[in-house]
This record gives sequence, C-alpha cells and structure tokens, in this order.
Amino acid sequence: MNPFMMLAAVAADWPRLGPLLDPYAHPALRTLLAELRTGLRTHDRGRPAEGEPAEADRRAADRAVRAVLDALPDHEAARLRGDGGTERFAGTSPSAVHEGFDVMDLCMLVIDGNPMVGPLLGPVRERLLRAPASSPRETGPTDPRLIVLTRENGERQLPAFQFEAGAMPWEVVLEVADVLRADRDPWGAADWWLSANAWTGTPPAGLLGQSRDPELLGAARALTVAGGEW
Repeated sequence: MNPFMMLAAVAADWPRLGPLLDPYAHPALRTLLAELRTGLRTHDRGRPAEGEPAEADRRAADRAVRAVLDALPDHEAARLRGDGGTERFAGTSPSAVHEGFDVMDLCMLVIDGNPMVGPLLGPVRERLLRAPASSPRETGPTDPRLIVLTRENGERQLPAFQFEAGAMPWEVVLEVADVLRADRDPWGAADWWLSANAWTGTPPAGLLGQSRDPELLGAARALTVAGGEW
C-alpha cells in the first residue's frame, strides 16, 4: 500500500470524511501530518518529488494513515482500504495523486484549515500566492484584520497590496476586511482584491492610493448585499 496515495484519497473525500473522524483524533492527526510535511519539505524542498520517499517520511505517512483508519467508523475505514481495489494504493511515491489531490492537500486541510486545495481551488491558491507578498517576520506585528495566506508548506504571507508604506496598512483595506470578513475567509478576500471587478472595472488592489476609497468600500458592501453572506 502507498500511504501517500491513501492520504491523497482522504484529502479528495475530506468534506465527508473529516466530520466522521473521532473528534479526539484531530489533534493527533494534525501532529502526525505536521511531522510528515516537515519531512517532505526537508527532503524534497516543496511538493513531494517522484521516486522513493525517505524512510522517515514513509513511516510518518504510515502513522498518519493508521490514525485516520482508527478514527473512522469501521465501515468507512473498510471502504477506504478497499474502495477501487488495492491497485489504486500500490507503489511508494509521495507524489501520488488521487482525483487531483495529494498528501500536501490533506496537510493544508487538516493543519491549516486551508480549503484552497485540489484540482479546482489549488490553481486559485497558487495564483493568489504569486502576488507580491511579505512574511509576518518581515513586517512585524500587524493588524489582525489583514489578510494572511498560508502556503502549502505552512509558511504564512501577507499580500503586499495591503500596505501603504512599510508595515502601515491602507485604512480602506482594513475597512473592507471587516466587510468581507477576511479573518474568516482570507482567500475570498484576497481574490476580491486581486481579480477583475465589474464594479470598479479593474482589480480593486490597483485603485489603492488613488482617492477612490469610497468606491472600493461601496463595491465590497455591494458584494455582500448582492450575495447575502460573503
């Protein structure tokens, strides 16, 4: 059995499987996946590479699989073991993918609470992470309303558009953060700032510092009114 493939399968079905896990198992699973992610970062410097994994990574993946199987109801654990036949979980490569998900996707889901994974949302995550950004270490203490995004390796970054100068944020960014509830959905808020916008005619981030703060705030409020709860 390839434990990396099985963990990828768990990631692909996480919205259903996550709530079925014994709640007491979640902290232990987070710890095991954090150990696995640290090992993969150390050995491969990023996403899991093709080929044989380090033995320590394989053992960490095995422990994470066991934690998942032990925490699931018996019928779900049996389904996970046998769903699709044993050949689906053959091999050893840590880069194994199931339905577009891999083990790093499960790490982001469980450790970071990051929903931007898989074949649909993963590319959106990567697009947003490519925007200029700084790390919390560089900016020092910041306003808790600022958008903070988490990379797949667990590193956190703050999109640079939020800052007027140095570590000083634009006031309208903080006001919009309250409207869009950026603390609860930082990815949605970042996407709003960095994507084309029918109301403003351009990505809102490009209008910062152009005396258009009321328009930006109005566009954010219009979104929440039109869409109900953001």
